[in-house]
Amino acid sequence: MTSFMLPIRIILFALLGFFVCRLGFYIVHYDTFRALTLNDILMSFIKGVQFDSATVMLACVPMLAVLSFPFKIIQHTWVRLVATWLSGIILFVLFAYYIADISYFGEVQRHIGAEILNLSADQGAMWEIAFSSRLTTTLIGMAFLGLGVVIWYRFVLAPAQRGIRLNQSVALKWLYWVGLVLLYVILFRGIIFSGRPINMSDAFSGGKLQQANLALNPAYVTYRESRNRLNQDTLEYVSAQELNEFAQQNPNIFRWQSQVQQPTGKNIVLILLESWSYKYIDGLSGGHYGVTPFMDSLISRSQVWDNYYAAGQRSIIGIQAILSSVPALQNQPTLGFGLELTDMSRIADIADQHHYRTVMMQSSERRSFHMNGVAHALGFKEYYGKEDVPLLKNYPQEQPRFGWDYDALQFFVRKLSEGQPNKPFFSFMFTGTTHEPFPKIGEEFEVYPHDSQSENGFLNTLKYSDWALQQFMQEAEKQDWYRNTIFIFSADHTLNAKPDDDLLKRFHIPLIIFTPDGSLAPGHNKELASQYDLFPSIMDLLGFQQPISTFGRSLFSGEASPFVMVNHGDTVGLITPTAWIEFNESGILLNSKERKTQDLEELKQAKLKIQYADKLIKANQWVLHK
Repeated sequence: MTSFMLPIRIILFALLGFFVCRLGFYIVHYDTFRALTLNDILMSFIKGVQFDSATVMLACVPMLAVLSFPFKIIQHTWVRLVATWLSGIILFVLFAYYIADISYFGEVQRHIGAEILNLSADQGAMWEIAFSSRLTTTLIGMAFLGLGVVIWYRFVLAPAQRGIRLNQSVALKWLYWVGLVLLYVILFRGIIFSGRPINMSDAFSGGKLQQANLALNPAYVTYRESRNRLNQDTLEYVSAQELNEFAQQNPNIFRWQSQVQQPTGKNIVLILLESWSYKYIDGLSGGHYGVTPFMDSLISRSQVWDNYYAAGQRSIIGIQAILSSVPALQNQPTLGFGLELTDMSRIADIADQHHYRTVMMQSSERRSFHMNGVAHALGFKEYYGKEDVPLLKNYPQEQPRFGWDYDALQFFVRKLSEGQPNKPFFSFMFTGTTHEPFPKIGEEFEVYPHDSQSENGFLNTLKYSDWALQQFMQEAEKQDWYRNTIFIFSADHTLNAKPDDDLLKRFHIPLIIFTPDGSLAPGHNKELASQYDLFPSIMDLLGFQQPISTFGRSLFSGEASPFVMVNHGDTVGLITPTAWIEFNESGILLNSKERKTQDLEELKQAKLKIQYADKLIKANQWVLHK
């Protein structure tokens, strides 16, 4: 029987490791789970064992299967040790992944999911953050992993290295083997003895999102979401019959065409500001942070949307929503990771057809998040990045990974001035200094005690970024093209979410449109809007009448939006004028207290619209050709 104890020891060690990780997750994010009762917490930990069991089997079943066979060629040779070592390596990778997820969860209030397929493109940035602004968390995690190695050696590896005696009874040996196989099957199914094996939806059996987050482990979430993404399973919010009826009644729901009679010939400068949350801009929120004096002054001369929301919590989703207006769905890839192969309306390509110069730039390196490929896929003829930018200002530290906003914006304005005098341009700029880890820029910008990870560090870099925008606009004001230009300022997403933030706070960003010639009257708009609305709005501002496919609508069409859809990882957020709802294919997970019957009707329409969009994208029919 000794030979059969090794797989069981590995499984027990794995479950213990996941338990410790989950306990650490609970302690670090106690504020998130504070509303749970003791019974809720216990049920989450019990449910967690089910998900952990399935995860261990998914990751280690080949090695466990080998270790189960009662043959001398396995139990008396190097095969036994190799299989044990491989199991250990895999388990410690999973534990390290859980520890990394604890930090990630603090940013967006959800586990790492299929986005790991995208995050892998910026591994350098993640390593830099781990060993700079998150160094304490990293060191604590490494210490726990070190302790785990000691326990692994004493509990698993040392017994595995000892010689064993195989039981001479063939019948008994095979009886033990059958018992192990049955155990593996039970664990593989998540300790569910009948019906379908465990799945993501089982985490929500308690009816609370906090319970589900505590029960799930990041490895399982990533496996399930990545599998869905790679297989591109069709979303199932409504029945096929309901979807077909909706499609027949609304065949052109995503088709939009500007009603402006002729091209305006205006230039566009669209600046996407890294992590500029609505609440940190005093001129919008009425706050007293005191770090955005320039933007505050510009607001009084601009059109502003006070209920404008990001499409997601990652930069690439915001860029996708703004420049293509293709919805970011849970089972579909994003721009830069496969979506660009889909037939879609491409904003710079349309501008180029109208004889516009098209320029795209980011303060980060050109290839960061495959943005160079995204630029070309969308039709931009010129593209620049950090490698192209000369440093103009002296800084107290080396250039951060995401670049210096001032130097990048000065390069940007010079590039815009190099074009043909009478040729209009469409330009897009993505800043980066306000990305964690927040760099030290100089005492003149340190309004708060600086920290590379905390809100204080962000606010200091925000003050610098605001100043950099002011310098950019002062330089632009000297150019001949200035008065004929529409300046659009928005953000990619908010700063990292806090445990007590509701759906509105996690996605609330600014939208400020300034026209030096006064063609857009200053004022505040209260209707719902999102990043998906910018593409058709720009088509209106430029007077381009080419039909496009969009998940939004023009902000200048006079058409009120009944709801806004946001991507919240493996769930979807719905924001209406009166409430917010978070849901997935299993149903509603969270909602605001103000939810009304009308909001449930909007939820049904949103599900139909999302599922119809998914069907069209999967069939590569997002763009309707006539």
